[in-house]
Amino acid sequence: MKLKQNLLKNINSIAVGFGLIGFAAFTDVAKASAPPKCITAIGAKVDGKYTKTAAQIGNSMDFCTDTPERFEITIHELGLCTAQPIQTGSPRTFSKNDCVVTMTSTGVTADLANSTVNLPEMNGRPPSNTYTHAYIVLTNTFGLRGSVTIKDGSGGDVKYCSMSTKNNSGGNSTGPTILGNFCTAEDHTEVLDSFADEGGFEAYFPDEAMDGGGKVSALLTADDTNLTTATAKSEAKRLIGVFETNSGSPVEITDATNGLEMQLTVTDIGYGITFTNGEPVFFGSMPFKPVFTTF
Repeated sequence: MKLKQNLLKNINSIAVGFGLIGFAAFTDVAKASAPPKCITAIGAKVDGKYTKTAAQIGNSMDFCTDTPERFEITIHELGLCTAQPIQTGSPRTFSKNDCVVTMTSTGVTADLANSTVNLPEMNGRPPSNTYTHAYIVLTNTFGLRGSVTIKDGSGGDVKYCSMSTKNNSGGNSTGPTILGNFCTAEDHTEVLDSFADEGGFEAYFPDEAMDGGGKVSALLTADDTNLTTATAKSEAKRLIGVFETNSGSPVEITDATNGLEMQLTVTDIGYGITFTNGEPVFFGSMPFKPVFTTF
């Protein structure tokens, strides 16, 4: 579904609804070119179910993105910038020198898969300017849930659901369940505390192209006032997501601008699913992006 909010309710106030980032489970995939959507890799759904069997999916595809049933984040701050706010250097740092803060909060929880979010209003409005980037500050923990249904080879359905804990194989899928004993998807939580591919620690996620254009980058920080760059997993408490507005086309706010609307969709892209021999074995979050429209 789409999350839709007005950034500018009128010329004097700003109410922000915002969502980004699903880096937690699949940072390797996120850094590559946009992964395939399951509806493309597997085929269209009928009544919410895929029509292929595990054998038909086979080993031709081992990863695709789908729609989560739950994608919960906690938002602390939002802003618009006239330049990239993640600074070069070692370590990378975050600067608001070229930004206007549009919302701050001790933490607003939003389920991007199921709701429209009302966030605190800004006093006044962003100055008229050309904004090339936007940022969001999140708690680095994500709440997720999802499931996938395919065919069993005899015309019946087989359902795979997310689990709250990992199974003996290291995945978080229930494995196949059949009609009359279908599984129920469980909430699961991901904590993003490093962008390192394997082991070690990396606080910075460099600019990477997004599906449809634009770039996304991110930085893990402490939860202090200055959002100090984390130097270890134990210090990572906040995730700053930065993206080019409108797929690389700046957002123009002029004196004649009455509002700025943002649309965010998790449909078909917000949930990453790993397959083995055609069967879902792991569920996790994936990046997605907003689109801005001025009016």
